[in-house]
Amino acid sequence: MPVSVSVPVRAAVLLLPLLSFLAGCGPAVVDLYSPALSPVPSAYDDREWATVLRENVKDDLVDYEHLKTHQEPLSRYLGMLAVVGPTKTPSAFGSRTSRLAYCLNAYNAGVLKAVIHRGVPQTVHDARLVPFEHSHRIPVDGVLRSLAELREMARAESNGDARIEFALCDAAMGSPPLADQPFRIDTLTRQLRDLARGAMENHRQVRIDHERQRLLISVAIYRSRDAFTAYYTSQTGSRSATILNVLLQLADGTRRAWLNTAVGYKTGVIPFDRALNRWLPPAA
Repeated sequence: MPVSVSVPVRAAVLLLPLLSFLAGCGPAVVDLYSPALSPVPSAYDDREWATVLRENVKDDLVDYEHLKTHQEPLSRYLGMLAVVGPTKTPSAFGSRTSRLAYCLNAYNAGVLKAVIHRGVPQTVHDARLVPFEHSHRIPVDGVLRSLAELREMARAESNGDARIEFALCDAAMGSPPLADQPFRIDTLTRQLRDLARGAMENHRQVRIDHERQRLLISVAIYRSRDAFTAYYTSQTGSRSATILNVLLQLADGTRRAWLNTAVGYKTGVIPFDRALNRWLPPAA
């Protein structure tokens, strides 16, 4: 079943980054420096990052109010990333898995730092400003890198595993949620599997509109549809994959039955929710 997406939707998705850039007179690139560590660590350590996630990720959202007043663990982790990495300390990053986990964690930590730097706005995906991922840089492995560069580094280290798109959280409600644990060598395979399954159950990522006979996917999946199709081919050997085939392969048994009700449906894109992935305490 070929994927069918209306021309206006396709054009809007593809032109969004360009229009955001051209329309904006937003700030220049912001360098998010972290305090220097003393003494300089010689090995990678994600315990501070684990603390950040444990204390601030709630119900798949981020408690930015708490993070604003408890930034020390995040600052220490970013400071460590600045001087520890595959280039600076290569002995700790001999495997592709270790480098991939490093890039995923660095990207997500950088996003949190950027949101705090902006004062926790209603959205960091303001169409009037320079695209978010391109306007913030953090020192990683001895080099200042934009969030967009870190995303591409993760893709390069993934060896074609498109599931990493579900591990990169860019602080929007319409994007994959932030994982509540660091990505690590010994758990990364399971984590990517679980994140993909979770995405198949997330109405912001996949929906079925039976009335209009449409299978709806998020912008994150749509933009990486070629990578997802290639990943499916590498896993199954099939040369005629559709988006539905890909989703079925990523889902667990129960969700596969639900997805199978969309056989024959055209594919559309879920409107991107730019709102900040902000956790707020429940009303009294």
